[in-house]
Amino acid sequence: MLFSEEKFTDVSRASVLTPAMTAIWDDLGVGVAVVDANGICEYMNPIQRRADSFTSLPVRGQHITKLYVPHELECIPTIECLRSSRPILKKSYFYKTTNNYLASTVSDFFPLYDHGRKDGVIAFTIWTGSATLNDSKRRPKKPAERSYSYYTFDSIIGKDDSLADVLAEARTAARASSHVMIWGESGTGKELFAQAIHSGSDRRDEPFVAENCAAIPQNLLEAILFGTSKGAYTDAPEKPGLFEAANGGTLLLDELNSMPLGLQAKLLRVLQEKRVRRLGSSKEIPVDVRVISILNEAPLTAVGNGILRSDLYYRLAVVGLAVPPLRDRKGDIPLLVRTFIERSKQAQDGAPIEVTPEVLRIFQDYDWPGNIRELQHVIEGGLAMLGDQHSMDCRTLPRHFREACETTCVAESAEPMAETPGPDENAGPSQNYFDYRTVKRNSVIPLKQCMQRYEAECLCNVLRVTGGNVAKAARILEITAAGLRYKIKQLGIEDRF
Repeated sequence: MLFSEEKFTDVSRASVLTPAMTAIWDDLGVGVAVVDANGICEYMNPIQRRADSFTSLPVRGQHITKLYVPHELECIPTIECLRSSRPILKKSYFYKTTNNYLASTVSDFFPLYDHGRKDGVIAFTIWTGSATLNDSKRRPKKPAERSYSYYTFDSIIGKDDSLADVLAEARTAARASSHVMIWGESGTGKELFAQAIHSGSDRRDEPFVAENCAAIPQNLLEAILFGTSKGAYTDAPEKPGLFEAANGGTLLLDELNSMPLGLQAKLLRVLQEKRVRRLGSSKEIPVDVRVISILNEAPLTAVGNGILRSDLYYRLAVVGLAVPPLRDRKGDIPLLVRTFIERSKQAQDGAPIEVTPEVLRIFQDYDWPGNIRELQHVIEGGLAMLGDQHSMDCRTLPRHFREACETTCVAESAEPMAETPGPDENAGPSQNYFDYRTVKRNSVIPLKQCMQRYEAECLCNVLRVTGGNVAKAARILEITAAGLRYKIKQLGIEDRF
């Protein structure tokens, strides 16, 4: 690879560790680490810390060799990059942390310079997984295997008819060997159903392997699914893929609609032929795998949007399960709330915890866009704020939830604001926004929602006067036409004037 130091003379540690850049690194979907010219770690983002089990270990100020131990290498690639002052790209290697965690990784390493002087290295870990060493001579001593307890159908909480119908279909599907496709909104418990199907099937004693297709870079997903042959690409190991790992058992493909269409075609062939060929190899390996796929939207919608192949849909959706959202089964909310509280550490360590009727009413009125996962997190946040109390009320609910939820107080107590005289006295009748003059002590009425309603009424009044002419309305409001169009779309008032 051609590499010019001149291009990097201004890329220093200071430039990649500014507050703005570290904010980006903190939320980036790949691991990031920065060391200085002496190999001292100056930064490691949360995803890298979690991947290497460093969440409770202070890594800043530690020499990189005290954190990582090379496996079958003279030195770790970070030190190699420091010594050579040249980038190392798509480096696939095994490493061991000082926590005795052995892993395989694919990483990029770039040298940093301060006005031409060596200033450190920034590393991007684009994939990390548990190491699988095929050569018995190289394989480290394995710890005793621990059995993992998967969810069963008894783990799924609810008595609503819509949920009961899906559960009945899932129990029947578990006894067959056909592929299953599960779809539903985020947080509805789709993976819970997938694990329950595996636990209720004849394959329950065989491997259950899960992979999120959206969490893996596209150029690595093929190698992870189908495996690699030595020499398939630079430093590629001889490594089985997930299909081989799940042979005889179940393979869960989460967010299947995020998989590239080209890879979907290869997946279809594997499902049809029941044979997998590793990347860079001509040998086909027979596999017996049941695939459970998960989508966060209806599969026919994904097909219509061109992100899911229709032939793959027909192959995988032999059995289709649509998990209902929580807003369609609100009768289960009291049962879910009681279950989450009973399972909490606070309830197990102390006196019983109650939930006030006002809180249950708020839960019933809320639409729960995050579904059961959101409800569980709200309960967890409320329990964390209980203190010495034994009753969860509105004050203990998380602030973000109180701001987001809608209560019947808004609809029941809403009164029009006093009209402010303006240039147009025929701006329209009073509308349903709230000015807090009749607010009650225990009410939860988000200010943001009231302001949005008030703003929507103002814009509608002006747009009615201008006959829907956005440019004229923008001049009256002294904002740009583009800004007004954005607000119209954001507030959802396209058909109100």
